[in-house]
Amino acid sequence: MAETHVISALTAKRAELSGLAAHHRKEMVRLSEEIRVLDASIKLFEPDYRIRSIKPRRYQKKNEFFKHGEARRTILDILRDAGRPLTTNDIARSVMSSKGIDVSGEKALQASILATLHKQMKSGLVDLTNKDRKGQCIWELVD
Repeated sequence: MAETHVISALTAKRAELSGLAAHHRKEMVRLSEEIRVLDASIKLFEPDYRIRSIKPRRYQKKNEFFKHGEARRTILDILRDAGRPLTTNDIARSVMSSKGIDVSGEKALQASILATLHKQMKSGLVDLTNKDRKGQCIWELVD
C-alpha cells in the first residue's frame, strides 16, 4: 500500500511544476509573437533579408558578486598575496571578507569563483594542483 504522505508530497510537487511549465509556455508564446513582429518589420525594410541568418544570442546571467573582469583580478590578487596554493573555499572566504558578502551567498560565490578559476586554468594563469581531504580543489598561480 502506498504511503499517503509520499503521494501527497509527490502530487504537490507535480502541481507546482505543472504550474511553472504553464507560466513558461505563456511566456514562450508571447516571445514568439514578438519575434514574428520583428521579422515582419525587418522584411518591410529589406524584403530579401534572410531572417534565418540571425543567430540567437546566448543569454548570460549577470554575476551578482563581481563587475566585468573584477573576479579574475580579485582571485589572482588573492592567490598572489597568499604566496601558496589555496582551496576554492579559502579564496571564497577571502572574497567574502573583503567584499562584505553574507554567508548565505557562499555557495553561489564559490560556483562563480570556480568557473573563473577554470577559465584562468585554460588561459594558463592558474593551475589545479590537487584536492584536499574534503574534495576542495587546490589552486596556485602558474609561474
